[in-house]
Parts: sequence; structure tokens; C-alpha cells
Amino acid sequence: MNTKEAVRRACKSQRAALSVADCNTWTLMLTEQIVNTPEYKSANSIMAYLAMPKEANLDDVIRHALEHGKSVYVPVCTDKTTMIAVRLKSLESITRGVLNIRIPSEPYEVINPHDLDLILVPGAGFDRQGGRMGMGNGYYDRFLKELSPSTFMGICWSVQLWDTPIPMDALDQRMSKIVTEQGVIHCV
Repeated sequence: MNTKEAVRRACKSQRAALSVADCNTWTLMLTEQIVNTPEYKSANSIMAYLAMPKEANLDDVIRHALEHGKSVYVPVCTDKTTMIAVRLKSLESITRGVLNIRIPSEPYEVINPHDLDLILVPGAGFDRQGGRMGMGNGYYDRFLKELSPSTFMGICWSVQLWDTPIPMDALDQRMSKIVTEQGVIHCV
């Protein structure tokens, strides 16, 4: 077992141990932090994600974006390696996909990743240098690799921020910014 797997497991078990009540409280704070970033305010097309239980939740950010006339996209994995960004018209028009993950109902309206103004990237954990621990399938790393780091930022709870560097591979994408419910971290 490599250290990366050990860190991933630690990240996942830490998230599982969070209380639903805390996550609900933090969601209000996180929403406030995100919608006040200049990147969010100026973005017309935003890629968010439909959070799993206890994951940093963006449902209120999605509602806010839709109410303010922004186009919202969320990830859909089409196979073992490919992730596409699919338009989400409302939080009501979703269904359950693989692993019970919430996904938009078909038919899909897909956007080219280069046409997204802002991508909010989930992670099991992050470090202050912008290192990210994903869920282990590399979907986001492949999706982001040709995009400018100024167009994406990591999203997590502050308890998911690691003081020690997360082990990174050559393919792993670093974040230039991470937003938690406690504020914005500018990564070095």
C-alpha cells in the first residue's frame, strides 16, 4: 500500500466521522464564502458538483447561481476515464446514477471545458500548497489538465485541510485557491 492510498483512506474516514449538523451549519458559511469570491461573481458558466453526504455541499451555491442567471454545469462520468460537464437547469431535474450519485436527468447539454468560467473542484482533502486528494479515479485531474489554474478552485471543509503536503503524482492538478467555510486560501 502506498502512502497516497493511506492518506486517501484517512481523508475519507475523517469525512465519514463528521456530524450532519456541523455539515449543515458549514454549508451556509461555505455558500457565503463562494458567492462572494470575485471569480464566482464574474463567472457566467460555472461547474459545480452535486455533493455526496457530508461532502462540502454546493446545493445553495447552485441555487444562487441559477437565481442570478448563471449557467450551471455538473460532472457526469461517462466511462471509467471520462467526465463531462452537463448543464443543470434545476436541482429538481436530477436522478441517481452509479454509486447513488446525483446526476442531471437526460438529455444532456454538454459544454466544452474551455468554455467554463469557473470550476469548483471537490476533494477528499487538500493541503495549503494546493495539493489535492481526490477519490482515486483521476477524473478531475484529466478534466482540468488543459485548463488554466485560474479557472478552478478547490472546495472543502476546513477540517479537510492538511498541514502536511498531500502526496502528488505528475498528473495531479494543483489548486491555486481553496475555499472552505472559514475563508479563501491562496496557495503558494
